[in-house]
Amino acid sequence: MKNYHRTILTLLSVLFLFLSFRELGFFAWFSLIPFLFVIYNSNLKQTVLFSFICGMGFFTGVTYWMNTLPVKFVWPLLTPLLSIIFLIYGTSIYFIFKKIHQPVLRMFLIPAVWIFIEFIRSQTLLAFTIGIIGYSQHSFLPLMQITRFTGIYGVSFIIILFNTAIFETILFLIENKKAAFKFLIISISILMVFVAYGIVSVNNNLNRVISDKGYSEIKLALVQPNILLGDKYSGKGMEIIPEPYHEETFFREDTDLVVYPESMLWGFMEENKNFKDWAKTIAKTENLYMLIGQYTHDDEFDRYYDSALLYNPDMEITGRYDETHPVPFSQYIPYPKILGFLKFLDFSVVNLIPAGDYNSIDYPGKGKIGVEICYESTIPSITRNVRNNDAEAIFILSDNASLDDSIAPWHHLIFSKVRAIENGCYVVHCANTGISAIISPDGELVARSDLLSRTVFYGSVFLVKEKTFYTKYGDMLVIIYIGTIFLLTIVYLILKKLKKVI
Repeated sequence: MKNYHRTILTLLSVLFLFLSFRELGFFAWFSLIPFLFVIYNSNLKQTVLFSFICGMGFFTGVTYWMNTLPVKFVWPLLTPLLSIIFLIYGTSIYFIFKKIHQPVLRMFLIPAVWIFIEFIRSQTLLAFTIGIIGYSQHSFLPLMQITRFTGIYGVSFIIILFNTAIFETILFLIENKKAAFKFLIISISILMVFVAYGIVSVNNNLNRVISDKGYSEIKLALVQPNILLGDKYSGKGMEIIPEPYHEETFFREDTDLVVYPESMLWGFMEENKNFKDWAKTIAKTENLYMLIGQYTHDDEFDRYYDSALLYNPDMEITGRYDETHPVPFSQYIPYPKILGFLKFLDFSVVNLIPAGDYNSIDYPGKGKIGVEICYESTIPSITRNVRNNDAEAIFILSDNASLDDSIAPWHHLIFSKVRAIENGCYVVHCANTGISAIISPDGELVARSDLLSRTVFYGSVFLVKEKTFYTKYGDMLVIIYIGTIFLLTIVYLILKKLKKVI
């Protein structure tokens, strides 16, 4: 294979991968086949080069929205770093092709390596989960239900398995001049089991039998202020007061809880007198609770937190959650003793303090709600921790004013959709400039707003106590699968070596 062939095939994989994250998830099912052929027909040096090219192309496409951020050097700096992930994919697959000559083992080993790397990059305070291939199928709800057991990595597994099965089928035909469909039969059979479970699950989901379950209901008003970057805090909260629902009330008569996005107020309520006066009158008159995203601080103004505070109708604080995972180099510097030399990359307004727990908030008379702030919803383990701390619904508050009209707010909402399915509970995604939504336990958008619109929309969530397998046991099934395949590979390599010696 000549280098221009490798270049064309690599760019073809880049294109298919990019399209799969542009609401054309079908392309994901064969996006890696050209890339696999490039690796199969390359030496190690060529593999490194074209894997890096593939990574650069893919991550340039899925993170191009970063050029809307106030600090413009983030995108060109981060993309080459992320491309190292594809370099690891490519070199790992290269050695699999060189060392493993059993196609069925290769077919299961490549997905194991792929999702292992996806899992690793979802850990620690430097976790970055954008581009995990399973998210491309977010609208394929029957398939996505498998995440109740496997998390998002189960969807990545079946996509990579299907790609590898097609690759092995074509390769067998080329090398043996005859067709063998066993690889496709295996992968399609597993896919059909996943989808069949999903169809049954969607048809019997908690949302459609809610009336028989006796769950507590919270009737919501989601406020989307649509305050552009730089316009916040100018009016001490006046800019986040919505238009009245009608002449008599600010909110619909049956509303229980008003939800505001992340960092809508700077400081505590006493520091936002105009908003406090309005909120105190409205909450008391209309008997409302309010969940508001605020930047809070200690008495000395030395330590700042990205918080969500729950107020009762007397505007007394009845619950609080502080962000556990601020955005690295945007809200704080992680591991400052180690990464302090990267201070020049930090463009945070204040250096936020990460909280130490995932406490849920008691909603009097209803149950317990969990809160996540912005980036936290992109990391599966955080939602699991919040849910395992007795949260019966998850509220995700986000301030995405810096993202303008890019695709990033939609991608952020996709993370929330998957978290709802994984954990079998309602998720409320409330964003400053949109897109905001109420999401059912099967990933359906029950209600949503438009991007860059100033609005209040209404809906309900039910507090679901039952936890999914994934919530309880996390990535256990994925770890068992990876461990089993790696063990079989070691046995294969030992037997192969012994056979040569004998």
